[in-house]
Amino acid sequence: MVSILVTGAAGAIGKRVVSRLIDNPSVTRVVALDRQNQELIGAHSGSPDLEIHQVDLTDGELDPFFSGCDSVIHLAEDRKNRDSMEIAQRGLARVLKATELGGCRHVVLLSSGLIYGARSDNPVPITEAQTLRPNSELTHVRIKAQLEQDAISWAASTESMLAVLRPTAALSETDSSWIGSALRAAVAIRPDQVDPPVQFLHQDDLADAIVLASLSRLDSVFNVAPDSWIEAEVFRALRGEAEIRLPSLLGEVRLRAAKAVANRKLLDGLEPYVRHPWVISNDRLKAEGWQPMFTNEEAYVAGSASPLLSSIGPQRRQELALGLAGTAGVAVLGGAMWLARRSAR
Repeated sequence: MVSILVTGAAGAIGKRVVSRLIDNPSVTRVVALDRQNQELIGAHSGSPDLEIHQVDLTDGELDPFFSGCDSVIHLAEDRKNRDSMEIAQRGLARVLKATELGGCRHVVLLSSGLIYGARSDNPVPITEAQTLRPNSELTHVRIKAQLEQDAISWAASTESMLAVLRPTAALSETDSSWIGSALRAAVAIRPDQVDPPVQFLHQDDLADAIVLASLSRLDSVFNVAPDSWIEAEVFRALRGEAEIRLPSLLGEVRLRAAKAVANRKLLDGLEPYVRHPWVISNDRLKAEGWQPMFTNEEAYVAGSASPLLSSIGPQRRQELALGLAGTAGVAVLGGAMWLARRSAR
């Protein structure tokens, strides 16, 4: 009999994780916590093996829900306060305290591959042995790095097991992480002739990795990424769109325009991630039995709108690209407003 608790259970990843746990015959109890409406948990809301509780991790009563759990999966993220280190740390601290009081000694923490940092001398791919060199200007990265440190310290002091998962940008047909959406949009307009390789992970594969880490009680740091990556030439063909190349000066104008209409704290530091390589390896997780079901290309197509220019010939695409470059300010402002709406969700 296995009992698993999931925080952030109503999110895009949380719903996938809960569904997989309910369908697993070895799991007899799933405790789903989220501050959102209980109906958002998904199709399994009527399952006798599922307990759903609407609770705020930073303020509500937690201890009773954690009693008897064999593993805790921490996915919760305050979408309205993504740039708040205090809120993120408080939520994790209360979850870890409740985990300890409930007698549980295994936690799965969802982190991010972004914390390796985007650097020109990054190895391709980056393994878990790589020294962390996060781009601290990006608030999301600072928070994830701090949460990892907090969780590692807790695990050491309580002699508990901790699985830290560091996924690359995650996308799906129905939803995408805000960072996945931001990076996918950002590569449409690159400065100069920068062409680093890119990676995209399907959220179904991420959910499978989380479930494996929980049920197998993994105790280490694991990258989560598809096999290999997408080289620049292949990615351009995959996009099937006119690509705007901006000189450095216009690139700075683009960045300032984006920050003017979006949440500055969310955008600061994002630019290096479209300039430099930060693709990650998946060998360690695959050695534990995980296998990605989607390629990079499949994940990107699933999480992207159909290319508007895919039916237009190459010469016409080039003509349109030149025309678009002349009105780049308008296009960038519209893209920045779209990103601001995505970031606010």
